[in-house]
Amino acid sequence: GLFLLDSGDQFQGTLMSNFDEGHGVFRVLNEIGYDAIIPGNHDYDFGPLGWLYDRVTPGQTSGDPREVIAGLAKTANFPMLSANTFLKSTLLSHGRPIALDDQCRPAIETLADDLDFTNARPPDFLKPYVILSKAGVRVALIGLDNRSTSSTTTKENVSDLCFRDEVSAYLDLRRRLEGKADVFVILMHNGDTDQNFEGSEITRKINAAIPGGVHLVAAGHTHYTHDASVDGVRVIQDGANGLAYGRVDLYYDRNTHQVRTELTRSAAGIRIDPVSCDSSQADFACSQIQFPVSSDASVDSILNEMTTKVAPLAKQKLAVALGIIRVNRIDESPLGNALTDALRSATQTQIAIMNTGGIRTALPAGEITYENLFEVLPFQNQAAVIQRLPWKIIKAALISAIQTCGQYGTLVESGLKIRFQRDCSAAQGILDPAAKLIHVETVDGETLFDSKLSFEIPVDQTLSLATLDFIAAGGSGYSMFAGTSVDSKPGIARELIVNQWLKSPPRLSPEIDHRFQNVSK
Repeated sequence: GLFLLDSGDQFQGTLMSNFDEGHGVFRVLNEIGYDAIIPGNHDYDFGPLGWLYDRVTPGQTSGDPREVIAGLAKTANFPMLSANTFLKSTLLSHGRPIALDDQCRPAIETLADDLDFTNARPPDFLKPYVILSKAGVRVALIGLDNRSTSSTTTKENVSDLCFRDEVSAYLDLRRRLEGKADVFVILMHNGDTDQNFEGSEITRKINAAIPGGVHLVAAGHTHYTHDASVDGVRVIQDGANGLAYGRVDLYYDRNTHQVRTELTRSAAGIRIDPVSCDSSQADFACSQIQFPVSSDASVDSILNEMTTKVAPLAKQKLAVALGIIRVNRIDESPLGNALTDALRSATQTQIAIMNTGGIRTALPAGEITYENLFEVLPFQNQAAVIQRLPWKIIKAALISAIQTCGQYGTLVESGLKIRFQRDCSAAQGILDPAAKLIHVETVDGETLFDSKLSFEIPVDQTLSLATLDFIAAGGSGYSMFAGTSVDSKPGIARELIVNQWLKSPPRLSPEIDHRFQNVSK
């Protein structure tokens, strides 16, 4: 009666997984024997075939923005599920196609009640659900992707899709499947954090509408480990990066034809150790597993093949780190400084900015290789150069950057010195709307803004800026950039940084230089 499931983002962030665009990862998933997965936002990152291109690029790629994910689904021995992902063209209102946003909402609000999902279709590589029988029990596995997927992946790759509200999509399907399965399990690319409980809230709304309508939620997306109980239903998530797994035992009573949720046993975030069981999780987590775990020849062969293929690029030497070069989601960091300094130098602009959400991990102390940098910047974001960006847009971005206390990532930058006041200890909704910009000047000493002196340059005065195309399009919540005219895209931002470091390999300091300073601390 064993099911092996994954709730999204099977590959993204390491050179070995991305170099062949997930092909090797899916070969391993087939060998392991997964029953079902859902895509998650990052499976849409890759666009057409071509590992350095994550969107359709005339002359370089095919015109298919989902060529990679659709191809992987064809190689999989298991279904890829999502019950709330639809082609916009298949949704109707009063029998006619209508304009929809990325969450399946009509542009004209009054039409929302008349939106017809009866014949709505997902892309061909997705199924809304699968029903599998094991140990004589029919188990429905239903996929739910995050309704905000379009804002957390390459937007062009999903522009013709909409991601419906998770609760509405599930309830519609669950009612149609009544009597066709004994157990209902959701694979959901939403989860809880220590401050946000979206996965649990979705489960609570489903239980309120259909008591007993779901028996287990396998969650994802947030990278947290949690084992929550919502009205007796486990909402479980096991961290990130392939470091842990979770186990849930459900009990089905053949006499009453009911799932005995009061008997459910679970353990989340069980550390994967091939030698011995994770002692922190007691015997339940690792029962029925023999230790030490023997190596699998087929998987080893795939991994060795992948490693050999990528080695010449992976081991290229770029820099030396004088300590761990860390990133910080909401404050200045040595890694953010180093990356934006290199981007500004490569593009010869006055300012460079990046979003911390795109900086995925720290750099280790010692020799820095291409593989190390790739794990920091795994996305194929193009650098976007705006030669004449008005101060009013830059100022609006800085205000958003200083307000966040974790609701979204701040902006890291080069070319400016910024002082501000912010109090995250009292932040409402992990924002400090009262955060105040105090002083902004260029590295050359030109004052752009000073609240104490009541000084500010004209709002239409411009500066040249380099950023990522993702930010230039208004991504990561920085909507003030949307609609700005990009003058050039000189290449993938990571590759520009690589070339800059190869010209003059830096010695990276683990210290900050206080270019982004909270003076209220």
